[in-house]
Amino acid sequence: MESGERAGGLARAEAVARAPYIREVILENFMSHEYSRIPLRPGVNLITGPNGSGKSSILLGIAVALGQTYTDRSERLSDLIRRGEKAARVSVIFDNTEVDGRRPIPWLDSDQLVITRYLKRTGDYWHYVNNRFKSKAEVEHLLRRLGINPNNMLIIMHQNMIEQFAAKSSVEKLRMVEDAVGASHFRERIIEAERRLRDLQAQERGLKRALEEAKAAVEYWREEYEKLVMKRKLGEEKRRLELELAWAEVQEKEAQAGRLEERMEALKIEERKLRAEAEFHEAEARRLREELIRIYESGEGGREDFEKKLDMLIDEKVSEGVARYRIKLNEAEARRLGYELKRVKAELEERMRKAVSLGERVQTSRKPQEILEDIKAVSLKIASLGDVAEEAEDMYLVADSRYRETEAKAAEAEENLRKALEEVEYRKELWRNFLRELVAEVEPRFNEILGHADGAGKIVLRNLEDPEKASLELYVGFRGVEPALLDAHTHSGGERIVGTLAFLLALQKYVKSPFRAVDEFDVHLDPLNRERMVRLLLASAKTEQAVQYIIITPGRVPVEEGMHILVVQNVGGRSSVRRYNP
Repeated sequence: MESGERAGGLARAEAVARAPYIREVILENFMSHEYSRIPLRPGVNLITGPNGSGKSSILLGIAVALGQTYTDRSERLSDLIRRGEKAARVSVIFDNTEVDGRRPIPWLDSDQLVITRYLKRTGDYWHYVNNRFKSKAEVEHLLRRLGINPNNMLIIMHQNMIEQFAAKSSVEKLRMVEDAVGASHFRERIIEAERRLRDLQAQERGLKRALEEAKAAVEYWREEYEKLVMKRKLGEEKRRLELELAWAEVQEKEAQAGRLEERMEALKIEERKLRAEAEFHEAEARRLREELIRIYESGEGGREDFEKKLDMLIDEKVSEGVARYRIKLNEAEARRLGYELKRVKAELEERMRKAVSLGERVQTSRKPQEILEDIKAVSLKIASLGDVAEEAEDMYLVADSRYRETEAKAAEAEENLRKALEEVEYRKELWRNFLRELVAEVEPRFNEILGHADGAGKIVLRNLEDPEKASLELYVGFRGVEPALLDAHTHSGGERIVGTLAFLLALQKYVKSPFRAVDEFDVHLDPLNRERMVRLLLASAKTEQAVQYIIITPGRVPVEEGMHILVVQNVGGRSSVRRYNP
């Protein structure tokens, strides 16, 4: 457990020389008091007087001055102003003089703490603290530092409030006890820890949503990036195929040009052969003509020889003609092939420029058509990918970075949530342990006090797992009856008062307020129980010497040494207060 929060320090964590006490109460135009100064002392202050004298107005004035928001006497604070007056003023003066160099309120460098509240018929009211204007919240904060909550009936108990406390729900009882013993900070810290837990839970939910969105973004951009990579890969493949196609087309034209050149070279060879053949036939024909002329002129040889040589001449001329005709055909074919070669070379030059623009020469054994089919297949694959953003890679990297960052935050939030859950449970365990130890210490005293009234009881804590539903139940039984839950259905009014008062007296040791006030607690008690409770109350007050008690009763109280007694009377509608000197 944390230092200062252990139940072992339930009673008083530090022994102080003197607690701050109310030195004086001043009532101006408040109810039946036109102007009253009520001096008080440390220890027991007994305020007595007949009914209607204005005793209860003193306690009500203290409560109102300290900021109480609810009174049984009036729905509006303005109704507490003395009849015929426009305003009232109530002041409570705490003593803060130094004793052995120490002040009861160490953070206040003044001999007194004066808390004043002004009330107007208009319904306006305001506070002054040591003559300085203060907001109600500032006054509440100051009183909390002193352990005072004027709305807690365990500190200021007006008429019939013992009955009211008995009628409170078990949940309300526990909260009033916590406030009175200065344990509200346990609940406040639980509430604060739960608020942090809720904030962290909301943060974790938000981060989980953000993580899911970041994950979806990563998946989307991963797919887009993978498409982009595939598209780039297919693009590279397509460019490689286009390069291969371009050089395949170059190779095709080069092969075509080579074939044409080979054909033209063959035609040249054939032409030379034909020309040689034509020249041979021409020479033979010339020789045969000369022989025929010689035969004809000489008359040598016979007709048969002449005709034979004539036929030979004709054959040679025909052969020469055929050779020369074939030469012409060859020349025509050579010219056609020359034109064709020129065209092919022009196309080759164009394809060469295209291929060079695409890249260095590559060798391929495939035909252009075969490569073109592959290009078509790759183009279809690229088209199937659809439009892909070129920034997909950058977006994927950004999305992945955000996802990892959000993932780290989510992991951190999860760890913080785990710690917050542990903190809430730790705070609850401190609170539970405090309450258990408080009850363990108060219950024996509770039974001891009840024993004086022939009773017995027990204190039960329930639902400590849930601070919102946690409750404190009082069980009492009298004259040998088994203790039962203290309520109006089971117990008489007197029994409820005795049981409740026994609990309050048992609790006194742990209440943090420097003063206690109780008004007419004894009006519904039978004489025997009244005497018992009065003696127990005075004994408790005597035991707690550092605490100031303000007891208001119309009945007789045994006077003890050191008791400060004030008598209140009402004469002509005006209350007056005087000290009693036995």
